[in-house]
Amino acid sequence: MMKLTKLTVLGLGVALALGATALQAATPYNWNNTAPVKVPSAQQSNGKTVLFDVSHGGVEGNADWVIDGAFSDFADALVTEGYRVEEYRGVDLNNDGKIRFYDDRDISTQANEAIITYDAIKHADVFVLAETNRPFTLAEQQALETFVAAGKGIFFIADHYDADRNLNTWDATEVFNGYNRSDLSKYNLGGAYGDWRNPKSAQQGWLVENFGIRFRFNGVDYKQGVSGVEPASQTEGLTQGVAPILMAAGATLAIVDGQKAKGLVYFAETDNPTKWRHAKDSGLYFGGEAEGPYVAIAKSGAGKAAFIGDSSPIEDATPKYRRQDNGNTKKTYPGWTDPGHASVLSVNIINWLATPESYTHFDGANGRTPGRVTPVPMTSEEMFDPNNGQPWSNPSNGFNPWDTDTYKDNSFNAPYGQGQVDPDPDPDPTPGTAVSVADALAAATGTELVVQGKVTDAVNGIYGLLLTDLNNPAVSINVKLESNQRADFNPQLNPEILGKTLLVTGKRNSYMGEAGIRYVTDLVIAPSALSVTQALATAQGETITLTGKVKAPLNSIYALVLSDLSDDSTTINIKLESSQRAEFSPQLNPSILDETLVITGKRDSYMSQPGIRNVSEIAKASATSPDPDPNLDMTVSEVLAKSNGTPVVVAGTITSAINNIYALELSDPNAPGNKLYIKLESSQRATYSPQLNPSLLGKKLRVTGVKNDYMSQPGVRNVTALTLLD
Repeated sequence: MMKLTKLTVLGLGVALALGATALQAATPYNWNNTAPVKVPSAQQSNGKTVLFDVSHGGVEGNADWVIDGAFSDFADALVTEGYRVEEYRGVDLNNDGKIRFYDDRDISTQANEAIITYDAIKHADVFVLAETNRPFTLAEQQALETFVAAGKGIFFIADHYDADRNLNTWDATEVFNGYNRSDLSKYNLGGAYGDWRNPKSAQQGWLVENFGIRFRFNGVDYKQGVSGVEPASQTEGLTQGVAPILMAAGATLAIVDGQKAKGLVYFAETDNPTKWRHAKDSGLYFGGEAEGPYVAIAKSGAGKAAFIGDSSPIEDATPKYRRQDNGNTKKTYPGWTDPGHASVLSVNIINWLATPESYTHFDGANGRTPGRVTPVPMTSEEMFDPNNGQPWSNPSNGFNPWDTDTYKDNSFNAPYGQGQVDPDPDPDPTPGTAVSVADALAAATGTELVVQGKVTDAVNGIYGLLLTDLNNPAVSINVKLESNQRADFNPQLNPEILGKTLLVTGKRNSYMGEAGIRYVTDLVIAPSALSVTQALATAQGETITLTGKVKAPLNSIYALVLSDLSDDSTTINIKLESSQRAEFSPQLNPSILDETLVITGKRDSYMSQPGIRNVSEIAKASATSPDPDPNLDMTVSEVLAKSNGTPVVVAGTITSAINNIYALELSDPNAPGNKLYIKLESSQRATYSPQLNPSLLGKKLRVTGVKNDYMSQPGVRNVTALTLLD
């Protein structure tokens, strides 16, 4: 394997000076060298410590499983219970005050400090491993075994198969089991790791050999909540007060040794789980109890372990870091507040793990009910890898999961950033992050979500609207509008909204006796086209419309490379249909180079890179959206009089930064009291944020976007173009 020679700091960030211009180089982090710690009051303290590991993952992709990020609600609940809660990053081998991650596939060097040793974790009572995305060395597995043998507990939090968030071919189900799903010879790592090839046997693998249980390689969706909650009398009291547990795409487990492991929560026979829509195999193998437990515990010797197959019911919606691969703001799920009370179960589990007990197995003595062995603990599907040893998708934007020098600014492990900034508190939803109306109907009551659909009718007069699934006109859901939303979004008051595609942010509930969305916090007319950056963030299999600039031919006449309009280095491959090549292949028609195109197709891969296939529509942007005529620019005052949802081109004076780096204030030079808040997309902030570039203040700016409120003030969102006019 390639030896990487650069070292980078694990926890990072000096704040970028407010006077810095957008052209200045980013500065090295130093703000995050000290791992966070949360401490109870002396009166509350129970004298015990819980460590949350990030040495091997938990922050890749949209994951943000840190105690001051999207696991903060979990951490705070433990502090209330009296625990000291710490983030674990590794061992400072050279005593320089920093934890460094080095490509540990090259075992000839000892520079990597993002490691687990028993001495480093032995002060803790519980060790939480959340979606570990790098395999353990044999020494690290031994450290975990020693930790458990000392009477301590480990909480293994996994996710569905293919939750390969850093695109290194490993997800938590594989790392925890102790082997990759693939049996290719390259997974016989040897040396410090040993053989990580799929043994094709439920009885083999690190997890089952130590705890009598393995994670399945399935991908199951059941947002209504897995309802087969075992009685508290059979679960060491852990399920007391627990209702059906949310599963927003996850895995189950298979019990192999009932004296070591037992299930807490199963699919009931009345549950109707479905295959996760992106699962590579059948996704759901058996259903019911035969699928294996969703939540389980193990007692093997002096110590204990607990397991859950999804992070969603434990996480909250307050991520701290940016994505490592593209620098985008993360979006995490508000599962901690789900009515199924996974929050109650999680705290119960930690309390149990932190309590030493003398019994060694669930052998039926003293009420220690044995577990039920899963009838088929490893299916034939699980013996083979549908990805053939490849990652979930191919890294793009120059991202290399093994080289932190390629991580984007402000992400965990990145070498550079703009300082410690809070995540955007009001990120724009995009079609790539929204669920369909059909998916919304399947979500549990109380689930907070963003739903994408078409407005087809008014509901209850002026008080609501009917949102219809884009792919199935027979499927619809009622949306209850708040009083300040009716003038713009109710079809009876504003007939122009009929037929528009909306992104509705709210809570799954009922309205007018039917399935509905209530407590709507945001309504946005969906952008007609995603940027290349947004397209790269959408899931494979999604049909999307995107826009970008033609950068180069690809694969002779058969394809082209499309670059992001705001970042020429961010690209996606477009596979052309035969009827499209004469006009749009740069090799056949060189004049198409640098043209801006609007393309509709299926998100996929092409030439082993992220791509678009099955292109159904392709056109020059000039043919669908002519350049704005400067003589037709609206004034800020004119835009203020428009309804939310109206596409606008507005010109005004930049007068202030808004919400840190995330927006700007645009004023009417002829009526300075009239202002709009302009919500900047992530790719626009370096150039157009007055906080990063104060020289912008007082300059005239043209903005193309959609009239909509931002931070409860009149504004423009979904901004597709910004032009300085002086």
